[in-house]
Formats: sequence, C-alpha cells, structure tokens
Amino acid sequence: ARPRLLDARRIDADRWLRSFSRPRPRARVARARDRARRTREMSSMFGSVGGWFSATADGEDKPETDPTKLFHEFPHPENWKELVDELAGRFGEDCEEIPEGMCPLGNRRATLRRFLVARKYSLDDAEAALREAMEWRKTVKIGDRVGVDAILASEPRWDLLADNRKIMTGTPFLCYTKQGFPVYMLRLGKGDAALATSASDETHVYSTIVRAEHLVQSIIPEATERAKKIKAEGKEQEASSDDYDGLVDKQVVIIDMDGIGMSALRCLYVLKTINSVASHNYPELSKAIYVVNAPSAFDYLWSAVKPLLAVHTQHKIKIFSQAESQYTGLQRLLEDEDIPDFLVPEGHTPGQKDCVTTVDGFLPTTVKKMDDWLKSLRSEQEGETKGDEEVSATIEKMSAIEIKEDYAAEA
Repeated sequence: ARPRLLDARRIDADRWLRSFSRPRPRARVARARDRARRTREMSSMFGSVGGWFSATADGEDKPETDPTKLFHEFPHPENWKELVDELAGRFGEDCEEIPEGMCPLGNRRATLRRFLVARKYSLDDAEAALREAMEWRKTVKIGDRVGVDAILASEPRWDLLADNRKIMTGTPFLCYTKQGFPVYMLRLGKGDAALATSASDETHVYSTIVRAEHLVQSIIPEATERAKKIKAEGKEQEASSDDYDGLVDKQVVIIDMDGIGMSALRCLYVLKTINSVASHNYPELSKAIYVVNAPSAFDYLWSAVKPLLAVHTQHKIKIFSQAESQYTGLQRLLEDEDIPDFLVPEGHTPGQKDCVTTVDGFLPTTVKKMDDWLKSLRSEQEGETKGDEEVSATIEKMSAIEIKEDYAAEA
C-alpha cells in the first residue's frame, strides 16, 4: 500500500505527481485546463533546469540554428562587451561588490555575462538577479549556519548528502567531453522514490550548494587548466572561452530517465525543487543537456513544452529514446570508454562501470573526491582558527613578559 502523506509539502508533491496520470473522463473544457496546467508544470521544470543547466529566459525570437551542430552558442548582441562593462559599473570599481568566491576562477566579468545571458541582456533584470543571488549567499541557512561561506566551512552534513545521493543518483563529474567540457550525470529513474517525499527541503538546498560550489571552485578550474594544456599542444578545445582567457565555465549534463514511472517521478519533483534554487543563483553553467532513455510519454510532454522555451534553451536539450541512436549521439560527445556501461548497447565497446551513486549507498571515486574537497574546506577553516589562536597566545605571552620586565625595572 502506498504510504500516507504526513505533511503539506508531501501532499503538494503527490498532487503534482498525480497530475501526470491519465485523467478520468470529464468535460472538454476541464480536460483542456488540466493539459494546460501540466504543460505549465513541465515548462516550469525545464525552465528551472534550463536555469542551472541553460538559460532561464523564454520567448526569445531568434531564427533556428544549424541542427547539425553539436552545441549551440547564445546569440550575443554585437555590443555585449559594452553591456558587460555597463553592468560592471553598477557593482563598484572593478566589480568589487561581487564576491570573488561566486565567480569561477574569480572572473567577475564572465559571471556578469552569465547573468546577462540568463536575463536576455536586460541590464536591469541582470542586475536585480545578481543582487538577489548575492543576498541569498549571505542569508541562506542550513542548521545554525547562515551564508554559503559559513555553511561550507562548518562540519559537512553527511546525513543530508547521503539522502540526496540516494534520491538523485549520479555523479558530479563523469568525465570530459571530446570538446573539453566536464560532464554531470543523473539517473532519475534509479533514485529512492519513497525517500524523495520524506527528505527535508534542507537536504536538497544543502546538496545543491555543495554540488554548485564544487563545480565553481574545483571542477571548472581543473577543466580550464586541462584545456589550456591541450591547446598548448596544438589541439582545439571548444570548451575554452576566447573571451575570458580560456575559461571553461560550462558543463554538459546527461539525464538518464530509464526506470522513470509514477513513483520515480517523485525524484523528478525533487529535481524541480533543487533547480528552483540553482537556477537563480548559479545560472548559465551548462552547454547542453542530453536526456537519454526518454519514455514514450516524454515525447508528448516535450512537444507541448518546447514551443514555450527560448530557441537557445531548445537547442541545448537533446532527447533520445532508442538505445542505438542515443549511443551514436553520445559517441559524438564522449570517448567510447567514458560512456557509462548502462548506456552501451550490446556488441559495443564496454564503457565505465560503477560511475554513479546508488540507493544502497555506493559512492564512485568522483563523489569521494568531492567529499575530500568538502573536508578540505573544513580543514582550512580549522587551520586558520588555530593560527589565529596561536597568534593571540603569542601576543599574550609577549605582553606578560613586557609586564614582568616593567616590574623588574621599577624594582
């Protein structure tokens, strides 16, 4: 029997999930209203996924791009550099108001352009969005810790991460694409559906912060350094930005929907919740989204949602439902040995094994590496605290010595 829903948030999730089931016979107007509502829900989800993984803007009136191209670049206006400069001027001299920690490799101007792209180069909208993200970084709360910096410097919440990894099985870093982009992998249909509705919102917010900050502070710097070395050898790296000194500030996302059913859709609801945070605070951090093993019903949902999305967002999303065709698509993106084994049809080169988290708590090497990074932040904080304490102790000792010398001199 299906477990009872014990709080309002779980009830809301269940209602959202039931909205995708086949409606009972009803009046034509009611059915049309129901279809429109489901379409808005899916559009909102893809918009939020697009926010972290692509653009948040929709309604963009641009001509279709070349469908043969693997990646689609946002159609920047000719004066985009002037717009970046103007936006930069609103944040003090040399953009000093923008925290360096929220910018990959400290590149504030590249971050400004990401926010401009996310708001279709509207200066006022981009400024408002960036200021909201800056305020969120100061005020977001996990437990008794307030602010992103304080949260990361505190003892890691392994309990929250463990639950999230069972719900959103995957890995923060699968491999690099042939073009030099880091790859983020999710298996939505393999998560713990029951846990998805019982886990707290804090679980998903904390995991989003850790995942996004790891991308900004660790994965992007490593990808940039790697791309520069490869370019120095005379090999082309599409991931490198010619505008910002070879910065690689985009990832490719692969979402495996194998196993998605009505119960597993609860994990999809969690994805929507996570991205409602991520899209506003970490926009434009992807180059493309590959949806693989898409169920047949997904075609109907996508055909309804696609016209509501920006052309730029549409071309970032590639959907596959057949094993052979999606494998061919992945081969354009990844080396054969880097494709996860569960996405490799029989008769082809074996792919990566044990590369994603599982509901039984298995952690691949890439996730353990992220955990080591998280621990290092705590160690750095403790080292700084210890250093401050040692300095204070030394000052106290010196003061005591001076006092004794003064007494001796008076005597």
